[in-house]
Amino acid sequence: MLRMRHSEVVFLAAYLKQLVEWDARACVRIQQRGSAAGFFGAPPTGCISFVALPLSSAGEAGSQVEDRTVSAGRLRDILGDVTVTPRGFAGRELMMPDPVSGPLELLDLPPTSGWELTAQGAAADAMPSIDTAIADFRRRIGSDAGVDEAAAQRVANEIWSQPGWGNVPIRVLQTAKLLGFLANEEATIQTAHLDGWNRLRTGAGQVFAKAEVSNLTLSLTVLR
Repeated sequence: MLRMRHSEVVFLAAYLKQLVEWDARACVRIQQRGSAAGFFGAPPTGCISFVALPLSSAGEAGSQVEDRTVSAGRLRDILGDVTVTPRGFAGRELMMPDPVSGPLELLDLPPTSGWELTAQGAAADAMPSIDTAIADFRRRIGSDAGVDEAAAQRVANEIWSQPGWGNVPIRVLQTAKLLGFLANEEATIQTAHLDGWNRLRTGAGQVFAKAEVSNLTLSLTVLR
């Protein structure tokens, strides 16, 4: 069971909703330690997304990590209607769904330390890279509704693998944008690298990607 303030529940619900919209079978891996819980997702972009939320009540700091993987859709259902603010205690006690095996992408999580900072700026700084990538995609596939889907997917994969702001792949920046991590254009963001991993860190969450990813399955409508 997790105990969170209502504001954290609302944020978590939005995060889960986006993961489920991408993939109805999406899962999240939850790691709880002391006063915080982290939620790892595997968007169909070749990335790993992560949000960390404070808990209203917690065990002792530094205690052993509680680790479980659950259905993102089932957890979102448990959250229910988040538009109604509860009275009294401004939060919720969340029962966890039954654990599931989860995707292979969530078995190998990014390193937790040793990252080398490569760039720092504002969220707005990442937008030109994303806009340029989308414009390039549209230009290369044209406006023909009969474009070959496999060919268009190859173009998308190529573009998404190119470096963008902070020298992280475009897919990292676009994933962060779609998850709402770049919504505050003035918020500070950072990029970092470590042992074949790339990381974008924002105030709302983080996105990770291994240096080499192929066969991405993200629907092209997201790029458009």
